[in-house]
Amino acid sequence: MAETPGRKIIVIVEDTQEIAQLMKDTLNAELEFQAVVAADSALAMEVIRSIKADLIIMDVYLPGMSGIELYDLLQDDPDIKAVPVLFVTAAHSDPNFKRRKFKHYMAKPFDLDELVGLVQKICSTDEK
Repeated sequence: MAETPGRKIIVIVEDTQEIAQLMKDTLNAELEFQAVVAADSALAMEVIRSIKADLIIMDVYLPGMSGIELYDLLQDDPDIKAVPVLFVTAAHSDPNFKRRKFKHYMAKPFDLDELVGLVQKICSTDEK
């Protein structure tokens, strides 16, 4: 993926193609961000390591390793751990997810306007 100067880059880690495309199209249009989609954890790791993302939007339920396992791997990488992660997931009520107390998350199903607002807040302030 060629990076566009001046545009914030978001990596969307989501295995449901329709949801991923909806997020990508909305964020690209509403906020003029450059969003790229990875449908599983292995591809996500490759993409995240190859570009400098401003935000990672991630589901918990992914093929291969879970989003939480991927998050833990990312936190072990000093070049990536400062990148904020927004979980958008149906796992928000799962005790294992709740116990982690992640800073940024939205429950599925989600409202697109709320997603845009939260992404804008995370990317434009020190909310990271």
